[in-house]
Amino acid sequence: MTPRERWALRLILVTGVCLRLAWALYARPAAPVSWYLSGDQFSYYHYGVEIARGNGYVSYVTGDATAYYPIGYPAILGALYFAVLHSPVPDDLMLATALLHVVVGSASVALVWVIGTALGGVRVGLLAAGLYAVFPNMIFQVSTVQLETMFVFLLLVPLAIAVTHDWAAGPPSLQRALAVGATLGVAVIVRPFAAVLLVGVTAALVVSRVGWRAVLKGAAVPLAVVILMSVPWTIRNAAQMHAFIPSSTNMGDTLCLDRNLDAHGGFRFADHDGCVDPGLAEVPRNAGNTRKAIRFVVEHPDRELLQIARRARIMFRDDHDGLVAVQSLGGGEILDPEVVTPLRAAADWYFYAVVALAAAGAPALLRRQQRAERLIVLSGLVGLLVIPLLLWGNPRFHLPLAPFLALCAATSLDAAHRAVARRRAARRDAGDQVPLSAEP
Repeated sequence: MTPRERWALRLILVTGVCLRLAWALYARPAAPVSWYLSGDQFSYYHYGVEIARGNGYVSYVTGDATAYYPIGYPAILGALYFAVLHSPVPDDLMLATALLHVVVGSASVALVWVIGTALGGVRVGLLAAGLYAVFPNMIFQVSTVQLETMFVFLLLVPLAIAVTHDWAAGPPSLQRALAVGATLGVAVIVRPFAAVLLVGVTAALVVSRVGWRAVLKGAAVPLAVVILMSVPWTIRNAAQMHAFIPSSTNMGDTLCLDRNLDAHGGFRFADHDGCVDPGLAEVPRNAGNTRKAIRFVVEHPDRELLQIARRARIMFRDDHDGLVAVQSLGGGEILDPEVVTPLRAAADWYFYAVVALAAAGAPALLRRQQRAERLIVLSGLVGLLVIPLLLWGNPRFHLPLAPFLALCAATSLDAAHRAVARRRAARRDAGDQVPLSAEP
């Protein structure tokens, strides 16, 4: 890196930290008080507090052991809250949550730079980090109790470890494979969708032509670590809930709620004829709803295609979910409408611009140059795009795509910069070839 590039990187990182910290201190919502007002935020906060107080992971609906949400994010909040409650600092758990998000959100900016530099050079890394540092909705998210800020960070760590390997020199070392598996295991415990990176790692091994034995070994090591890290939670669920639950029991509800002939693509309660009796216990309800969702897709494939289109429209219609989430905490709206309106418009238009640039830059992921590294990034981009489209429509579901959009948009901007530089060089060369007029 040149001194100018180093200063640019420092400026980007400082900007990312300052914007997130400023928002965390400005938007100070109270703790969620109801699931009907705050949705999943209430559940994450409630279970985090209960874990911190030593009460375990017990449903606030039934009073029994639950596995409705993956344990990862509530456990992280529980560890944070335990530290706050047993330290001399003020017991402001919402501020502690926001500051944790400031740290991991700012670290994500640095990771985007690492990944972008590995894929396309320093300029691509700086452009991607710059786009992500000022991404409005990712800044708004730090004051919420939603898991996306943490999930993005946890997803980018194994991605950075994988793409910074020189795949042209052979398969990753055992130590790097273990590191990918360990960090990816944490991300999977928070949200199972992160497992799509294993597909990218396997594809990278295949295109590197290292031989099938090396492919199997290179894919098996991180997979084994991810599975091993899920064993304690699976054992707990077997002991407490008498069922094989490696992740959570909410997948059945998630699959069935947008699958019947009255579905419109968005959220509904899982109490319609496309789902089983909502009064069933978690485990049988999860299994029953999963079966009904699969049956609906098999019997109505044309309707499923329509629903996918509807979910996509909802998923990408706007990008100010962080503002909505902050306003739904505590007792209700805390931000002045005169502040919210321009912030909402700015966030949406910034998102639309980045998506347009990303669409132009995404094909670069298919180039043969650095093909292995690009396939790993492509697996994350495609997986995190496709999986939500198979569930139900929610603008929040596209948030994990933000760093991938920044990377693709940076590639597009870099290509434009190179094209302009080539034209200028061509004009200079043409000017140098013009003969000087002869003197009399």
